[in-house]
Amino acid sequence: MTGQPHAAVVVGGGLAGAAAALVLAERGVVTRLVRSGPGATALSWGSLDVAGASPDPVGLPWRDPVRSHPLSPGERLAYLLNARRAHPYGALFPERDAGRAVRAVKEATAALDAWLRPAGAGLEGSLDESRLLANVRGAVRVSDFAMVEAAAGDLGRAAGVVLGDVPGLSGFSAPAVARALGAELAALGVPCPPIRVVRLELPEGLQSLAARPARLAAALDDPAATAELARSVRGQAAEGRTLLLPPILGLSRTHSVCRALCEQAGGPVAELLGAPPWSPAGLRLDRALGAALERAGVEVRTARASGLRGELGRIAQVELEGEAALEADAVVLATGRFVGGGLSERDDAVVESLAGLPVFDDRGRRLDGRPGRGQLRRRYADPQPLFGAGVRTDGRLRPLGPDQHPLWSNLVAAGEILGGFDPALQRTGLGVALLSGVRAGEEAAHLAGEALR
Repeated sequence: MTGQPHAAVVVGGGLAGAAAALVLAERGVVTRLVRSGPGATALSWGSLDVAGASPDPVGLPWRDPVRSHPLSPGERLAYLLNARRAHPYGALFPERDAGRAVRAVKEATAALDAWLRPAGAGLEGSLDESRLLANVRGAVRVSDFAMVEAAAGDLGRAAGVVLGDVPGLSGFSAPAVARALGAELAALGVPCPPIRVVRLELPEGLQSLAARPARLAAALDDPAATAELARSVRGQAAEGRTLLLPPILGLSRTHSVCRALCEQAGGPVAELLGAPPWSPAGLRLDRALGAALERAGVEVRTARASGLRGELGRIAQVELEGEAALEADAVVLATGRFVGGGLSERDDAVVESLAGLPVFDDRGRRLDGRPGRGQLRRRYADPQPLFGAGVRTDGRLRPLGPDQHPLWSNLVAAGEILGGFDPALQRTGLGVALLSGVRAGEEAAHLAGEALR
């Protein structure tokens, strides 16, 4: 079998699956990615938090509880490694070595930025300093990394803030955002810079699209429309001010749109982070990852995986609904949770959808075979076992069976299918997706090579 190319199948096309597939392709493995449609990645807001702070008690702290100074993202990451043993970072860094984890973050985020830049997207940030980024509701998110269109909107660095108001823009009120920002920054103990609202004068052709923000964003991909918007923001970001705009700055040319606006505004221009139903950043990320997969030669198959077939503890094929099965020397399971379809409820019981793997909560209790509603609590602030459910893995990210040994020697898992954390509360969802996706790609490349020895 020498000389035969290795083959891998990635099931799931969000950030975790795309990262795994891109790493596999870079290692010379023939890679097919199967996705039934966009998952949770396409709903992301514009930040990518590896160790973002959260006001929730189960999240990561914003300040050191003893010395009271703001924690850096790197310090929060070290805290997470030691205090949240069930978190997927525990499987990625079982020795709890914060230095190794920081190096892994730097390498993974640099790789992601390189994958995204050719499509006009990109990632900025570091583990050295937090960014205070506002969303379209005026809430402040303590972030470490963000997509380029949002990263420049750091409220902690702005001498003043100008909020651009688009009259008639559905679901957005710049004056309401300004009021909320003051309260949010006060709660964080951060001085609030002067905030003012300016009305953006748009030509009738663009203003008529304000009732449908996604259409307005798509229209701004046209350089002529970008020039019209740029004229309306001239000089607004001068003298240390930061201009914040709603998330409408194009769908495929966002980086170019931001650059044109900065030139006219005289300083930093950034989008506010999205919030449902405002999620253009997630759509842009999904598109940019798709372009990276195409450049890398990864075959993307739009289909639904229905099962795994193999023998002697190794997967040989991934079965697809209505299509021929795909041969595989290694398989990456990156199917997400309930949004992506990795977990579902059948016959009133929670199940892992593809391979029937055991599902655990963050306390190590089996949840599969039990009704999902029994794992929900009435109060939002209470721990929600269902939202932290997923598979457990060994140090190579191979999912464990009931006997705590891998069921399949050539299956690895990545992303939210990994249990032990609630992405909504702990704000590490895309960080887990990226770091575990890169590691899963490395492990799958190794496992695929083992199949041909």
